[in-house]
Amino acid sequence: MKPDNPIIVQSDRTILLEVDHPQHAEARDALAQFAELEKSPEHIHTYRLSPLSLWNAAAGGMNAQQIVDMLTQYSKYAIPSN
Repeated sequence: MKPDNPIIVQSDRTILLEVDHPQHAEARDALAQFAELEKSPEHIHTYRLSPLSLWNAAAGGMNAQQIVDMLTQYSKYAIPSN
């Protein structure tokens, strides 16, 4: 657990990114490689892992372990097992 990190990964495959966090831009750029932006209100942006976003990541050369590693790097809490 790293409570100072900018994202929360939820079990429904959504990812919440704190816009006001100092690592926002870095985490946003990482997420853009494998997740789709769904909502972008003022303080929290919502991304989703979808079959298409994961396929696009794989087509771009990313593998599953790289995605898990990036999520772990920026996540406040443990990544859900599903």
